[in-house]
Amino acid sequence: MDAMQKFLEYASAYDDGSDTRIKLKIIHTQRVTEVMEQLTAALPLSEQDKKLAYLCAVYHDIGRFEQLKRYHTFLDYKSIDHAQLGCEILRQGDFLGELSDREREQVLTAIGNHNRLAIEDGLDEKTLLFAKLIRDADKCDIFRVFAQEDPVDTTGFSAEQVGQEAVSDVVYESILGHYCIKKQERKTGLDVWVSFLGFFFDLNFAESLRIALKQGYYKKRFLDLNFEDPATEERVRRCIAETEQYAYARLRMEELQ
Repeated sequence: MDAMQKFLEYASAYDDGSDTRIKLKIIHTQRVTEVMEQLTAALPLSEQDKKLAYLCAVYHDIGRFEQLKRYHTFLDYKSIDHAQLGCEILRQGDFLGELSDREREQVLTAIGNHNRLAIEDGLDEKTLLFAKLIRDADKCDIFRVFAQEDPVDTTGFSAEQVGQEAVSDVVYESILGHYCIKKQERKTGLDVWVSFLGFFFDLNFAESLRIALKQGYYKKRFLDLNFEDPATEERVRRCIAETEQYAYARLRMEELQ
């Protein structure tokens, strides 16, 4: 049984058909795995490194199902760090048994870092590579989830609510300053939505930028949103434009190097 089959078998035990959020996370994992395969194909990696990156993708959100069962939410700040919970599940179960101890720790450490604001210091070169890869693959598909799934399920805020809110200065400045903001510094639902644009500033590979830009999911919610305040709408448009300018500039630099 390959890793994806093991994952699907594990996830199916939580899926009685009553909660659409289970299916959402299964599809997310499948899509993240597809993005990971695109990323690793664009890099000079060994087949074993591609396999380890693939395992990071397949198992990165395995903690989500137990999180939802225990706490009825995907919001870590209201429940538990799903990445750390996932690592506990992976250590206890028969998921990574074919790996050496070193490889297992590299995969687990990468998964444990996939949802952090920044990657922890002190990682060896190979573990850092896997952490960067899974963070990028995850972010690329989070844009899709943000665009296509019920925003109440994924962010905790409806389009109606967000359309009546403002972008706080601290979030606006983070986008113009090209950095990701701490979750606890966001003040409104619209802050949460706009902060997703900051993912671009933490993407590590040119291929990740290409994928995100080509998909266009990062801006779809905003283009469909009915803003109550014209000044807020203009701020959001400026954030999108700044994000795109940053991404295309980085790609041009990559091409010149």
